[in-house]
Amino acid sequence: MGWLAHGPILGMVCILIATFFFSTTNAIIRALSSDLPPVEIAFFRSIFGLLLLLPLVIWYGRDSIRTKRPELHLARGVLHAVSMILWFVALSMISLAEAAALEFAAPIMATIIAVLFLGEVARLRRLTALAVGIVGVFIVVRPGFEAVSWGQILVLISVALWAGCQLIIRELGRTDTSFVQGFYTVVIFVPITAVVAIPVWVWPTWTELGVSFIIAASSTIGIWFYGEAFRRAEMTAILPLESTKLIWGVLYGLVLFSEQPEILTLVGGVVIFSAAAYITIREAQLARRAVMAPVTGE
Repeated sequence: MGWLAHGPILGMVCILIATFFFSTTNAIIRALSSDLPPVEIAFFRSIFGLLLLLPLVIWYGRDSIRTKRPELHLARGVLHAVSMILWFVALSMISLAEAAALEFAAPIMATIIAVLFLGEVARLRRLTALAVGIVGVFIVVRPGFEAVSWGQILVLISVALWAGCQLIIRELGRTDTSFVQGFYTVVIFVPITAVVAIPVWVWPTWTELGVSFIIAASSTIGIWFYGEAFRRAEMTAILPLESTKLIWGVLYGLVLFSEQPEILTLVGGVVIFSAAAYITIREAQLARRAVMAPVTGE
């Protein structure tokens, strides 16, 4: 069974588990937002997430969180915190399927940011995929045909901020482990979410605190499996399986909230995901060729 432990199958299993936990987290947030303000849920997700990581820091020692790039961690943490707050609020306003469909736009937005602000080359295939992805967003949002909701706007802003985070994460990944990044992220989360939550604070019940802890634990587990998936398998093997987020979004929305998914939302989600997957896989292939070129003499 050695091939299972080190081959792509385990990576594919990890990404399926990750998407399940991410989608489950979204469903729980949506349910809890009827009792607690979403920004307060974001605060509890942050504080409980920090409490889950602190024992590991104590166990492994201060060297496990040492970094020489605090300014990048600060930038990543602030962007991610605002993105998370907007995402939590949006989940209380639109269907889970719609949120999942628009979430696929993150790689597309990251590519747009990289081209416009970081000077990356805009190749024809990349531009074509970007255009297709933007068409997918229009299919989901349908401006001019339906009123664009605040929930849709907040999701798109949240996804754009997360796209910026992805570029910072890529840079930080050259020097700092995912554990270091995760620790400093939740450290920055706590004060930001606390400031936003205080004006609308509602004292939670013990049950609501327990559910908030489940949100933090589910999110943390999802992040761990997500990292393991990319560590154990090629992107081409696991990225297509991220589309299961849309399936889980539809199922949770239908079963828990009686949300009937719109056909155009599903079509748009598939279009966005296909474009995003193509861009991500294509860029990974080009990066691999660039690394191999000096070795092979190409």
